[in-house]
Amino acid sequence: MAKTKLSEYDAVAANNADVDGINISEGCPPSGINNAIREVMAHLADFYAGTNGDVLPVVAGGTGSSTASGSRTNLGLGTLSTKNTVATADIDANAVTTAKITDANITTAKIADSNVTTAKIADDAVTSAKIADNAVGADALNVSGNGTSGQALLSDGDGTFSWGSSSTLTTTTGSAPYYGARAWVMFDGTGTAAIESSANISSLTDNGTGDYTLSFTTAMPDTNYCLVYGTSKYAQNQVHWTNLYSTSSRATGSVRVSTNYIAGGGDTVTYRGDLEPIGVAIFR
Repeated sequence: MAKTKLSEYDAVAANNADVDGINISEGCPPSGINNAIREVMAHLADFYAGTNGDVLPVVAGGTGSSTASGSRTNLGLGTLSTKNTVATADIDANAVTTAKITDANITTAKIADSNVTTAKIADDAVTSAKIADNAVGADALNVSGNGTSGQALLSDGDGTFSWGSSSTLTTTTGSAPYYGARAWVMFDGTGTAAIESSANISSLTDNGTGDYTLSFTTAMPDTNYCLVYGTSKYAQNQVHWTNLYSTSSRATGSVRVSTNYIAGGGDTVTYRGDLEPIGVAIFR
């Protein structure tokens, strides 16, 4: 059979007796050699142009196919090899991991605004170390404008914030710092002792006449706190006051106080008594 293209040539030289029907066997006419060389050149040109159906096998450095899709399949490239962009549908689930992405490759310009949602951020994944200085502005808190000097950011009670007067927090004058009370209480120490109003006071224990223990809801950082007392006056000429029960009455979780009076009318003896109202404030 006539050899009409490269793929029909034989690796055994003796088996190649013609080129596209031109006789090149032993004793062939001289003109046959000339014509055979010209035909071989034509075969090479057809192979280069891909017009004769011949393909170069993968093992020989080719693709083993005459079409683009066949070449991708033979080389294991798939359809992604011809795309300029990659869609999410082209990426297998779990194929992209943090280990495959270097830190410097992720920039804000590469992430669309709508692509980052709270559902895509793991709990505790955002820390102060990951937020650049001045990166969170008021607009990120759904706050309109930047406020004015002296204003404070206040909760509106519905998950949003707005600027408001700092006087809603405290009213002070001068430049001295302001320190709020860590706890305070107003209570009735007569009969069955009872708290009338308080903050950071979890309970009141009546230990006996004029003897009370105040327990803190949240403990103090240490026992070096200051107490301020207030006690009513019962009758004319009497003196009433409140003080620490003893020098060891201050604990981080509670404080023990006593209420006392001098009866007056020439009586200078100090008595411990149940009084009302009694006020105590703790500062630290």
